[in-house]
Amino acid sequence: MNQIENIYFFVMLVSVIITIISLRYAITIKRYLERFTFVSKKVSNKELHARLNISAKGELGELTNNFNSMIENMSDTIEEVEYKHLQLKSILKSISHGILAIDINGNILLINDEAKKIIKSDSNQIVEGKNIAYAIKEEKILKVISKFRGSNTNETTKIIMDDETVYKIKVDPVYLQNTVNVIIGSIINIEDITEKVKLENMRSDFVANVTHELKTPLTSISGFVETLKLNENIDPSTRSRFLGIIESESDRLKRLIDDILLLSSIENTESRVLEKINLYNTFNEVKEMLSFIAKSKDIEFKYEFEDESLCVESNRDYIKQVFLNLTENAIKYTPDHGEVKVIVSSNDEDIFINVIDNGIGIPKDDIQRIFERFYRVDKARSRDVGGTGLGLAITKHIIKSLHGKIEVKSELNKGSEFIVTIPKKIS
Repeated sequence: MNQIENIYFFVMLVSVIITIISLRYAITIKRYLERFTFVSKKVSNKELHARLNISAKGELGELTNNFNSMIENMSDTIEEVEYKHLQLKSILKSISHGILAIDINGNILLINDEAKKIIKSDSNQIVEGKNIAYAIKEEKILKVISKFRGSNTNETTKIIMDDETVYKIKVDPVYLQNTVNVIIGSIINIEDITEKVKLENMRSDFVANVTHELKTPLTSISGFVETLKLNENIDPSTRSRFLGIIESESDRLKRLIDDILLLSSIENTESRVLEKINLYNTFNEVKEMLSFIAKSKDIEFKYEFEDESLCVESNRDYIKQVFLNLTENAIKYTPDHGEVKVIVSSNDEDIFINVIDNGIGIPKDDIQRIFERFYRVDKARSRDVGGTGLGLAITKHIIKSLHGKIEVKSELNKGSEFIVTIPKKIS
């Protein structure tokens, strides 16, 4: 019996020990799971600094290390993705064009601020994820993007908006990685080319106008030369009149070429050399040239200088041209017995040149265009007084090259005033 009792006691002892060990292990597992749940919740809330700080051996220790390594890798990956996303956003923000990416269904995946402005979306509004049909408020732009999205070729088109803004829209397909026939979306580039179109039109108009302006006197000259060659018996008075016309047209041609060359020289700012120019002395040279014209029309030609020592950093010929063009125009377009006045004043920073007349004035619709090349308010009258149509364009370019500005006030049949503002020092 003693042996049986001993065996029974041993079995009971082993059972108790196993129960104690199991209970202790269960408590350890429970604590581990509680800690694991707590840390995993933190990670799910983007608290990627959280770690399992448990000293464990065996499988629990391996699980702890693997879990912490997984969080570490995930944190590094997210940080890398966020950095690349920040880079992409910075690049998109710096691009002056509108850029947006859409998927094959037209949902916006990516868009920069410039594109938001163009499609009339609030810059603070979240547009990513919305379909273009709801996000794009400009119907013309929506129509183009809807037409070309999903296309397997690069598409480019130009559209003119109601406010005359011109956009170039380029739609490029986006293919599934490592494929050449599975399209997953499109990249849309919207560029405002309004200024480019205007410049191109101005260039085209300028070439056409130059051709016309050069051709007119040349046609007249060649016609009269041909007449003189074919008619040797023309009487002296007629011959003299024809030669006078040829001379007049040749002078007109020379003035036109000189003005074109001057305009080209002004636009080439690299060759500009600045010097200190005394305005009073420069004006006096112009006054001597124009006084005869003013007297021939019985126009009272006045001038007023606040300070005869006033100087400006410029090119002497440029300042002379400004005085000449504005004053000559005032005299030409002021009827007989009128008045033209030049006033030069200044403040601490700027010099002001005011050229005032009581002439025919300029219609309101023409005021904004008088500085365009070859633009004439009254074409017949301009040619009668010998204008090339480039005087005011040259004046504006000169003033712009000196970082100044020119304004016009005018009223029909009452007169005009041109106000020039030029900085005393040009940086």
